[in-house]
Amino acid sequence: MAGDHNAPVRPGEERTFDEPWQARIFAMVNAMHGAGHYDWRAFQELLIDEIASHGSADGHDYYERWLAAAERLIIARGFGDRKELAIIRQRLEDHPPPRTTSTVAPLAVEPAVT
Repeated sequence: MAGDHNAPVRPGEERTFDEPWQARIFAMVNAMHGAGHYDWRAFQELLIDEIASHGSADGHDYYERWLAAAERLIIARGFGDRKELAIIRQRLEDHPPPRTTSTVAPLAVEPAVT
């Protein structure tokens, strides 16, 4: 992966994911930061703690740690509680969203019609 795992994604920066949920949690955490819901350092500290406390030596569970840190952040900021997160998790396990694909390409915008 390009760049520092513990830094917010920058425009033009490339990330790779093994599963769609990894991209979704990555995007959600970055969107929450971009919307000003928390300081990046707050998430970074939680992620560092998750990796140090529960992370595998080879890093294969990096996005599991990212998810755990995100859940802790959501609870700490009062956006949800453990019960709500457990319900959402169960719904997603029972009915996973369809797989998505994306490609990196220039964005084309149609000119305004007047």
